[in-house]
Amino acid sequence: MRIHQKWGFGMAPVKPGIQRQRDRASSTVLSVLEADCCPGPSSADDMSEVKGLFTRSHKQDQWDWFTVWTQLGRPGRKRCRSISGDLGELRRAALDQDADRAEAARGRLRQSGTAALLRGFPNPAPGGRIGAPGTGFVYILSTRTSPRLLKIGYTERTVEQRLKEINRPTGVAEPYGARAVWTVQNAPQVEKAVHEALAGYRFRADREFFELPYGTAYAAIRDIVNASRREL
Repeated sequence: MRIHQKWGFGMAPVKPGIQRQRDRASSTVLSVLEADCCPGPSSADDMSEVKGLFTRSHKQDQWDWFTVWTQLGRPGRKRCRSISGDLGELRRAALDQDADRAEAARGRLRQSGTAALLRGFPNPAPGGRIGAPGTGFVYILSTRTSPRLLKIGYTERTVEQRLKEINRPTGVAEPYGARAVWTVQNAPQVEKAVHEALAGYRFRADREFFELPYGTAYAAIRDIVNASRREL
């Protein structure tokens, strides 16, 4: 079978028209966050657009989620979920012209650093290490044609750097894509717990490949991450 796809799951490029729409919406929401007055109903659609970017980044279920997430500066999924909810509340307050609710939501968004993320969108500063030693990304990678053969590990650099390393060899017929990513403290310890829990699915003892349904792996890692209370 001939492979025509040049990008993995989550890494679909954004069409220029859609990118322009997202750029415009992010600029509008940034202006709302930096203002002192209640936002008007006319900004509601732009808030929905930007809310969708953060929703994509925490649900991680769309073909461009990883592209959007990196454009936002790789915020942790817990943070993305919180920002998405607060943008929804800000939108409702704008439609109702409820100044008190709008200011409360805007205060939470300011506290979570939403404005800084939108200032960098869609070209944030290049990523290196994401924080203190041990802080990193636990990831699930796979290809489109082998969705049950999962590469599960962690990196203290960026996931796109890790993907470039994996996809660089000429023997890779199809690129790996990011199925899911968790931003965690003590990433090596979280990875160790994940590998121990999934030991029965290892494809090879000396590699971080596992053969199992994606949903099974995702649920196991989600539960381990939640129990560790280390997710950012």
